[in-house]
Amino acid sequence: MSRLRQVLGMDLVDLFIHLGVTGALMGFVGVSGGPEELYPVLTGVSLLVIGVRRSIARRTMERRGLSTGEMTAERIAELEQRMAELESAQSRIMELEERLDFTERLLARSGVEQRPLGPGALQ
Repeated sequence: MSRLRQVLGMDLVDLFIHLGVTGALMGFVGVSGGPEELYPVLTGVSLLVIGVRRSIARRTMERRGLSTGEMTAERIAELEQRMAELESAQSRIMELEERLDFTERLLARSGVEQRPLGPGALQ
């Protein structure tokens, strides 16, 4: 979860939309010749909406049973598990590469030394 979402209850896109709507309303008041007293009112309403969204986001996080710190700890644990899985897969890939190299060397050597197979040669 991003820091902005933790603090404001919205991500960067939501914040830009919110600021855009607030700016558009202020621009509309300015263009239409509305009273200048509406600017502080619009600013106050905009801040009130951000506060309400923040409160709703906090309640949603609490309903999930996770505080911000717990969510961070859970995320870190998940990332550590994924890293362990990745390291395990990497070691398996390295082992398979070694086996492939060994097999290629055997095949290359057997191409040079072509011995006829007789009875008991497979032992």
